[in-house]
Amino acid sequence: MKYKEEEKVIKTFESFLGKSKWDQYQNLSKPQEGEVDIATRNSILDVNNFNKWLSEDFNYGGYKGAPGIVGRIDKLSSGMVVAYFLDQGVECTDEEIRSFQEKIRKTWNESR
Repeated sequence: MKYKEEEKVIKTFESFLGKSKWDQYQNLSKPQEGEVDIATRNSILDVNNFNKWLSEDFNYGGYKGAPGIVGRIDKLSSGMVVAYFLDQGVECTDEEIRSFQEKIRKTWNESR
């Protein structure tokens, strides 16, 4: 499944329309050769990096950044995770999105 937002340029590690600067990469959901390197994958799947992105870059109600949402499990949505992945330049499967969302919930619960 590919996630798309209207009126936003989406960069991915794959080229769907021909040649692009991302041709040498594949998205995180495909465990094949050329996959995103482990360091990049670990960085993207780091909850602290997600928290930083949520605090500084997430577009929330027309405002840039939503630091008040960090730690609020009741406010966390899969749409936020999808937006984060797209901002990182990758598209993932529904399972990977749910898995990362659960990782975030667990980390936020432990920090209470």
